[in-house]
Amino acid sequence: MTRLFEGFAKDGVIVLPERLSQPARCLVAVLDDDLQTLRAEAAYVLPEASQQRMSELLEKHRDSVLTDAEQIELDALGREFDAATLKKGRALGLLAQFDSMGC
Repeated sequence: MTRLFEGFAKDGVIVLPERLSQPARCLVAVLDDDLQTLRAEAAYVLPEASQQRMSELLEKHRDSVLTDAEQIELDALGREFDAATLKKGRALGLLAQFDSMGC
């Protein structure tokens, strides 16, 4: 049976409970976030207003009528979207790994 142990590392060292068998000690996942945070990241959706604004700006971009300020805004929204997509993908991947282990 797979069990998930959450705890804190002290001075960069993770100490696993002694009762764990040797095979169980071979797999340790170190996360920057707890499972609740990962689940929230996996469920994240870009705010509707940001999605709408990005659509408007992309349409104007296709027509080649963006102002310099709008291009800067579109670039910023693109970076925000990319960062959120990567974060969400990472969280979904980690959660899938935990699910496959029965955690």
